[in-house]
Amino acid sequence: MKKFILSLFFVIFALFNVCGEDLLHPVIRDDIDEDIKKIEQALVDYVLYPELVERGFDIHRLDNMKIDGEMFEYIESFFRPNDEKGWLPLDNHHGLSIKDENGKWFMDQSYHKWVKFSNEYGTKDELLKKGYVENETMFYYPSNGEKDWRVGEWTWFDWRGWAQPSSYRHTHQNKMTFAGGNYVYGDGKTTCWFGMLETKKSVVIDFNAIQDYINNVNLPKKENLIIDMSISTGGRTDVAEKFATKIKNSKYKKIFIIMNDAASASEDIIKLLDIDKRVVKIGLNTNGTYRLGGNNRIFFDNKNNISIMLYDYDFHTSIEGIGFLPDIWANNILDVFINLWTLTGDYELKIDLGALGDVEYSNYSKYSSMF
Repeated sequence: MKKFILSLFFVIFALFNVCGEDLLHPVIRDDIDEDIKKIEQALVDYVLYPELVERGFDIHRLDNMKIDGEMFEYIESFFRPNDEKGWLPLDNHHGLSIKDENGKWFMDQSYHKWVKFSNEYGTKDELLKKGYVENETMFYYPSNGEKDWRVGEWTWFDWRGWAQPSSYRHTHQNKMTFAGGNYVYGDGKTTCWFGMLETKKSVVIDFNAIQDYINNVNLPKKENLIIDMSISTGGRTDVAEKFATKIKNSKYKKIFIIMNDAASASEDIIKLLDIDKRVVKIGLNTNGTYRLGGNNRIFFDNKNNISIMLYDYDFHTSIEGIGFLPDIWANNILDVFINLWTLTGDYELKIDLGALGDVEYSNYSKYSSMF
């Protein structure tokens, strides 16, 4: 009890500076540089400013700083994940970039936590006895067969740097991972596209942005619906909600979602469909850029080349940097297909490797070294 009271005292004390000013409602000084005033005001108006303060951010540290790398580093340090302090990324949707007087750019990062898998497998009981923990150091990995759990560890990487070490990304634009799919939306001149594939048992769809067009395509009646969201990015949340409602009202017996880099509004779809008992999520955890704001504040300053993008309001629980977890883990597209073949019995499904040919159920073992 004494420790709790002491901790509460320091939390309350941290909200006030030595002059007794309420750091949650600071008074921005009139005698500082006009551009710094604008930066400070943008931060104070930011919906997550109280969380910045809770992490130790002091707006008045900026008062006498130059607009350079030191200022950037101070601000950005409060957005980064910090395992020792128990911090997730504060907001992977925020934007901050500064160009200093020497022409050097400082740009924010977007952090994602992924699982670095080892080659150690075992049954659930075997790995639990060794001290591994479900979804922390051991992960359900049934494509491996009888030893259907795999050892791994969580680690961070910079999403915007595209440094993800997995074999999911399309090697050719505007074409499905699934062999035989049709490019049913777009004319090659748009960045938005929608792919579809039909087999006797399944319909497969994929798309790269959450915009109106994803609700404008009629989905065929089949036994299974497979939604490849391995490269789906953000977009409009109202479109995501409409799409999820459409899928929830469908008559498919099973719905499979392939996950990997799904981000932002795409994660809305996954969350909204997750309560549907027909849904099985296969792949990797989503991107973890789920915290969304409404109207964003964008400020450009031509003299100092400052760009700030912060949100005015927030309406989602944060899972920043971690995202939603799959029901079945698969670290590459071949392992995804092994699970799909097993769960659907649909052996018409094939992986499109472009010039290297198609990977089918009957020949996948000879391609396994590629993944």
